[in-house]
Amino acid sequence: SAAAPGFNQASSEEQLITYDKRNKITISLESIADQIGEVNIRRSSLQKRNAGSPVSAQELSIREIERNPGGNRDISKIIQSLPGVISIPGFRNDVVIRGGAPAENKFYLDGIEIPVINHFQTQGSTGGPVGLLNVNFIKKVDFFTGAYPVNKSNGLSSVIDFQQIEGNKEKGKYRFTVGSSDLGLTADGPIGKKATYIFSARQSYLQGLFTVLGLPFLPNFIDYQGKVNIDLGKRDKLSIITVGAFDFFRLNTGVNDNITDSVQLKSNRYILGYLPDYNQWNYAFGTVYTHFGKKNKTQVFLSRNMLNNETNKYVDNDDSDPDNLILNYVSTEEENKLRVEHSGRFKRWKWMFGGGTEFAQYGIDNTNRFVTVAGPQKRMFVSNLDLFKYSAFGQFSRSFSGTLVSASMRLDGSSYNSHMQNPLNQPTISLSTSVPLSRRIFFNANVGQFHQLPTYSILGFRNDQNELDNLNRTKYIRNRMVSAGFQYNKGQETKITLEGFYKAYSNYPFELDDSINLANLGADFGVVGNQPTSSFGMGRAYGMEFLIQRRSRSGLYGIVSYTLAWSQFEDKNGEYIASSWDSRHTVSLTAGKPLGKNWEIGAKWRLVTGRPYTPDDIQRSLRTTNWDLRNVAFPDYQRLNAERLSNFNQFDIRVDKVWYKKKWSLNLYLDIQNFFNAKYFGPETLIAAQDENGRPVADPNNPDFYSADYIPNETGTVLPTIGIILDF
Repeated sequence: SAAAPGFNQASSEEQLITYDKRNKITISLESIADQIGEVNIRRSSLQKRNAGSPVSAQELSIREIERNPGGNRDISKIIQSLPGVISIPGFRNDVVIRGGAPAENKFYLDGIEIPVINHFQTQGSTGGPVGLLNVNFIKKVDFFTGAYPVNKSNGLSSVIDFQQIEGNKEKGKYRFTVGSSDLGLTADGPIGKKATYIFSARQSYLQGLFTVLGLPFLPNFIDYQGKVNIDLGKRDKLSIITVGAFDFFRLNTGVNDNITDSVQLKSNRYILGYLPDYNQWNYAFGTVYTHFGKKNKTQVFLSRNMLNNETNKYVDNDDSDPDNLILNYVSTEEENKLRVEHSGRFKRWKWMFGGGTEFAQYGIDNTNRFVTVAGPQKRMFVSNLDLFKYSAFGQFSRSFSGTLVSASMRLDGSSYNSHMQNPLNQPTISLSTSVPLSRRIFFNANVGQFHQLPTYSILGFRNDQNELDNLNRTKYIRNRMVSAGFQYNKGQETKITLEGFYKAYSNYPFELDDSINLANLGADFGVVGNQPTSSFGMGRAYGMEFLIQRRSRSGLYGIVSYTLAWSQFEDKNGEYIASSWDSRHTVSLTAGKPLGKNWEIGAKWRLVTGRPYTPDDIQRSLRTTNWDLRNVAFPDYQRLNAERLSNFNQFDIRVDKVWYKKKWSLNLYLDIQNFFNAKYFGPETLIAAQDENGRPVADPNNPDFYSADYIPNETGTVLPTIGIILDF
């Protein structure tokens, strides 16, 4: 941190030093007087208080990101160490925070909104199996689970702001990495005297690995990420940012050729029977112009992002006959955004105001054979939607003898329908305070109302008459939330917080065909919201969080977090029941320590209470016409979330060794997930009984149904990874 007479003290982020990495450390000081004297440099502190978001805000440093055990350098897994974040067993990276659905999170990269942070992302949600962002770029992560920054499009559960490093100004350098799922190369360096670049590309090797392992599905992905910084003068700066991915997912139809194990055969046949072929690509591209005034700053954000999602499924995976088509889904989402922010201070007042506009386009070409209570049906529609969005926001904060107070307001509108066009129908209001109770203890609180636009898959859904089916039934989703708690600062390196929160949801999309709240969906592949819905769903989430966070350059560092939370939404009878994200107890213990001679060891342990789930509708699932079409069981929404999964725990460990040479450095690490081989037992998978040739067996007492069989649902194995990070 840096301090000088006439300026407020400020800190830089924690810095990662590798071979020939001459970091330029920039610390911006806010002037409170005209006189400038001696500047004192101190080490980074966890004690910073943000007037706008004094509560429900956390930060991850570069070491906590780079060396996270079990994280495999995947940012979506790494943030699971923080309070309020629920760890979900399995292979997906769904970000579930404070009892909210994955679709309630917003992500920013250097101020540019990026809707996609995972490969194979569920459209209308945010989860996927592998993180897209390259941690080589990440300088720090600001994580808000309440008191959201007013200049960011409001999420209902979190706003996550990723801040990237800048390229090396001295010379070109390179980093080669081998991880658990991909190979990567990062390059950065100067472009002339006034610009720098950093760029990376990664290629997955999962398709080859899964083929060797004999798995029935073969994923593959490629991603890229880049940033260019240009100094336009002493007071002006321009950043150019890009990130994108190509995801391919095909079926390994010959996987059973040499398999004799009956359980494995049934499992593979089941997966091949319902899982579709899948292709997805996405990108985000943006520029950030920054002008520094004497006591103010102006920023202009201009960006574009796009998502293309294609899914196909045929009966018996035979695409030679068009009549075999079950699902043909092609959808695109495009957004073009402009946002202007102006911030500064006057005496003890600090202010920020701005506004933005956005033009979005959504398109879908959908052919879907599906099953209702009345039997199989076919739905075909093409939809194109143009949407204008607009916003204005402002925030004022001030310190009164150490007490920070802040008030902010945001107005959002869109052209979708007459109700949404009026920004006064969906105002965001947030009031925050941070009160010092002693030199080390603070009371922090926020009360606010936040809004979020429903997903494009809801807005663009059309009925059989080619009309926007949800046009007159859709509103912005609303979350009214209060958060309050205490923060204790122990020295410069340790922070302890205790917080409570209550979230009251309204206007949540309610799916009309199956009569369920869409807050319960989003933890699977496919699309959320491509159905008739109405904005009358209600919900609530409440609980408390505890955090101990310690940073140390030479000693023990780590994060201890505990979350107790309830998440409940109304069912079709208007009664509150546990949602799919009602994981009561979540414990995460992460720690690491340098051992000398450039060795370092870290460990992480997680314990999560099992989440509710909806049991299968056995009769409907095993009706021959239904099973022949979809080859997968149907949830019994009459018993929505009536059962609960078993508890889940996992212990991960990581060991790093770094060699520093004159012209290169090498970091080898061993990352072992599930070190103690803990098993997770989910509900058995319902399938139609099969004969020796894999054909369904009819129920001898009722030929309109198949006989039932079950596949064990047991996961959990030791997953070691040897990683390589070479800098040269």
